[in-house]
Amino acid sequence: MPDSSEPSSKASPKPSEPAAKKPAKKAAARKSAVAVPVAKSAGKKAPAKKTTAKKPAAKKTPAKKTPAKKSTKQPAPLRGKQAVTDAKRLSGWDFATWRMATDDPVMRSTIIGLLVLDSSPDWERMKQRYDRATRLAPVLRSRVVEGPIGLQSPRIVVDPNFDLSFHMRRFSMPKGSTWADVLEDARRQSMADFDRDRPLWRVTLLEGLPGGKAALILKLHHAIADGQGAVQLGLALLDFTPEGVDLGPMPDAPEAAVLDTTGFLEAVIRNNVGWVARTAQDVINGLGPLTMAAVKNPGELIGRVRETAGSVARFTRIPFGPMSPIMQQRSINYHFDTIDMDFSLYKAEAKRRGRSVNDLFLAAISIGMNRYHERMGRPVDELRMNMPISLRTSGEDASNAVTIARFEIPVSNVIDDVLDAAAETVRSWRAEPALKLADNLAELSRFLPPELLSAAAQTSDLTASNVPGPPIPVWLAGAKVERMYPLVGTIGAAINITMLTYNGIASVGVSTDDAAVDDRDELVRSLRHGFREVIGSPVLAGNPLTIRKRT
Repeated sequence: MPDSSEPSSKASPKPSEPAAKKPAKKAAARKSAVAVPVAKSAGKKAPAKKTTAKKPAAKKTPAKKTPAKKSTKQPAPLRGKQAVTDAKRLSGWDFATWRMATDDPVMRSTIIGLLVLDSSPDWERMKQRYDRATRLAPVLRSRVVEGPIGLQSPRIVVDPNFDLSFHMRRFSMPKGSTWADVLEDARRQSMADFDRDRPLWRVTLLEGLPGGKAALILKLHHAIADGQGAVQLGLALLDFTPEGVDLGPMPDAPEAAVLDTTGFLEAVIRNNVGWVARTAQDVINGLGPLTMAAVKNPGELIGRVRETAGSVARFTRIPFGPMSPIMQQRSINYHFDTIDMDFSLYKAEAKRRGRSVNDLFLAAISIGMNRYHERMGRPVDELRMNMPISLRTSGEDASNAVTIARFEIPVSNVIDDVLDAAAETVRSWRAEPALKLADNLAELSRFLPPELLSAAAQTSDLTASNVPGPPIPVWLAGAKVERMYPLVGTIGAAINITMLTYNGIASVGVSTDDAAVDDRDELVRSLRHGFREVIGSPVLAGNPLTIRKRT
């Protein structure tokens, strides 16, 4: 104990007593707190000894570990109003997505964002950026908590056990790895379920690719973000210059929360009471205008009610099976492929035809599917398509804000006919009154058997989605992003085709169910043919790790 022995040796020459008293002083220094009675017998010198004994304690004060111990403690379970405000309730649509993915592996809802980088990003810098993103977007630190009864909507709470290192992984690819190897790793991750006791995302960096490139695989659960929401989350990680900008001090982490059974039930009760109150208020507020409308024009009111009822019936109609004669079976296995296009040529063709980019996107899919079915010897006139329709407003966060429209799309090689039909179909679905009720209708899914919901989802032949991305180049921790690919699980359909635009390139991710698609290569060739026919220009083929060839 150097701190206590040194002061006692300096103090020993001061008294004039014989040297025999030195051992007593050392004993007092050793015994610290228990030496108080001895100090009293020493008369006036006792205060000096007490001062000496306190010095070591003062020096050791900064080394206290109390803060570290406090940070490991679990927060108190949420109660009362906090159980509602700190535990966000999954919306009807998100709950339906979560429930179906839980009950049937065919319905697992994963979104993969695959970024191709020109070099390996700075790993430490990237970890700091993700840490910051999780503080700015608490959903990345939150886990889903289910109630004691399956019919109750789960809640999302900030995880007290959040561990950033669990969600971020880094691997070096074997020498000679190809784009097919990257897609294979992405598909295995997509088909694997999440750890449901942790936040629903994971990042994997693959280094050592040809030309010194790297690939980043960002995996998200569909229950916490739609395609556009995933892009918003991604933008929180990216820079607009290689060096980036000073983002200032690290924001505080969101406050963690624990939601036990008692708190969960309190939240359910309070949510339901609030819903009843809001509904009653809406009725009171709307009763006057509704009564006046009935008095002034009862026929119009009856017509509006009938129109809404018919829209709900169309929205909730369950078909008997897929329309494709060859894409009938479903499995839990699927594969990924990619297609790239020059987006400036794509936009120019849309402008020339007086159409939207989405119209051309649907027309290209229609023509491609027509060619595929003809090549397989089973022509078809129509296919059933799912299309996510965004309900997002500019002020909303990155959570889900979509519903799914399901309609029949004509399959043909006559471009103008397909363009007209596709544009009219999408316009009519966007105008459906039931679209505004989509989340409420999804709430009703809790009362339906999950097997019925899964069977209904598997009657769709394909899902198509068009997501806008950054129009200018971006960097991730010093590495330039060259491509962005959306890879989405089939989620009950035979095929999922999603397009993401970034920096002048339209990149298409194609997911094909192994049991539904007999010839994957022919399907991809047919889709490339469809895009080439509609755009009127070559489509970039090959892979982003080599020089691309135009076909």
